[in-house]
Amino acid sequence: MKRLQLEDISKQLGYSKTLISMVLNGKGNQYGISKKTQEAVLKAVAELDYTPNKFARALRTGKSFFVGLIVADISNPFYSTIAKNIEAVLFEQGYNLMVCSTGENEEHEKRLVEMMVNQQGVDGLIVASTFKNADFYTNSRYANTPFVFIDRVLPLFNANYVVIDNYGGSIEIVNHLIKQNCKTVACFSITPSYISTIEDRINGYKDAIIKNKLKVDESLIKQIRFDTIQKDVEQSLNELLKSTTAIDAIYCLNNNITTALLIALRKKEFEKLASKIKIASFDDIDLFNIIDRKIISVSQPIEDIGKNSSLLILDVINGKQTNKSNVVLSTKLIER
Repeated sequence: MKRLQLEDISKQLGYSKTLISMVLNGKGNQYGISKKTQEAVLKAVAELDYTPNKFARALRTGKSFFVGLIVADISNPFYSTIAKNIEAVLFEQGYNLMVCSTGENEEHEKRLVEMMVNQQGVDGLIVASTFKNADFYTNSRYANTPFVFIDRVLPLFNANYVVIDNYGGSIEIVNHLIKQNCKTVACFSITPSYISTIEDRINGYKDAIIKNKLKVDESLIKQIRFDTIQKDVEQSLNELLKSTTAIDAIYCLNNNITTALLIALRKKEFEKLASKIKIASFDDIDLFNIIDRKIISVSQPIEDIGKNSSLLILDVINGKQTNKSNVVLSTKLIER
């Protein structure tokens, strides 16, 4: 069966292809096409079951109307919620979203960028990068690709960013723990530790301890590997149990570590520690509102990250944003 073409619609209705295209693209009012004519076109198109050819649209506009989103772990509620908010904004503007995870692997990220730009032909990319430096993104082959980076900052790289105040949020939560008479606070970090998000949170943790005239104990900063979180959390708890230092609180640098910690503390061997410590988490998730344990947390403005990054990438794609934009959003302490 022959595919229905715009030309066929034009002949049947007696209107030009240009007029029909304007109506289908929602620009009837902009070009002064009467409501009656617009309704007639839309009714006829619906009856004829015509679907505009997206490839033809891409050829005509030079755009694919797809934006790529590359994050570390789409199963993390933080990133999945960001993706949901980005998709909502893009959909309103006629764009579609493609989402991929890197698993905190630089080579995987490299392949995903190359695939999305060279094979899928996305109009722009929003990236939470796992790279240690910006060498890959300064490559001339990507010079004309619109990028917006979220959550993380690549050092010495002038780019469009939408991030949060990780340092300030970390200071606030550690200050709160110390005011609650927690003098010895362990810190469960995540790899790779060179990522700006983690560096800023660790620096905030250390500076808050120093500003409160306490001593930073490096042995209390535990590195939790991204791919073995549960195992490493339990190993770190065992190390704390064997230590002569009495722990008042454990501060987790992301929600996955906090969840793993809550699971571990239910085990019999950690009951003694569980009854004595407070738990703090950078990032807040719904789970913390329904469990009996009171988790002190830093809430990130996830909706704002999604909204700001999607509007910014659209502005870059459409040439409305020529200067680099750095958006830094504030966090909120949830005491419970």
